[in-house]
Amino acid sequence: MRSGGLAEGTRQDAFDEFLSARYQALLRGAFLITGDIHDARDLLHDALSRVYVRRGAIRDPGAAEGYVRRTMVRTHVSRWRRTRREVLTPLLPDAPAAAVDPRDEELDAALRSLPPRQRAAVVLRYYADLPVAQVAEELGCSPATAKTHLARAMRTLRQELAPVREMVGHDR
Repeated sequence: MRSGGLAEGTRQDAFDEFLSARYQALLRGAFLITGDIHDARDLLHDALSRVYVRRGAIRDPGAAEGYVRRTMVRTHVSRWRRTRREVLTPLLPDAPAAAVDPRDEELDAALRSLPPRQRAAVVLRYYADLPVAQVAEELGCSPATAKTHLARAMRTLRQELAPVREMVGHDR
């Protein structure tokens, strides 16, 4: 047992419980960040492996999800900066075409059109329901910059989704 920490088995059990409880939510967040399910799985697994190695440094088990989200965002932005391009591909729905809501497809397409930092800001703020200060922390920027990313992203999303909103009568 390390001084001030948990026994290795206890940390492992806590991490396993965390994964069981939050994996699907983290995967959905990764999907919203990347716009592609395969990239989302890669991103999440990369983030989980990085956090797993440092799990002994996480004193509060409730903070693990924040560490994973922050790692996903930073890893995705780093990858994007290295490549400076994204390949957008059409998504194959998990459900039969009749069960897929076209508004969801339009939203997914609009999210994919955003730059990675804006997309990450929107996902963290509105999907993960984090306050702006925490969005800024996870993006590694000031709250003012996070607000700018959010404002620009929301302006773009409103413009791209305006025809869909008019077509369906603002019911969502």
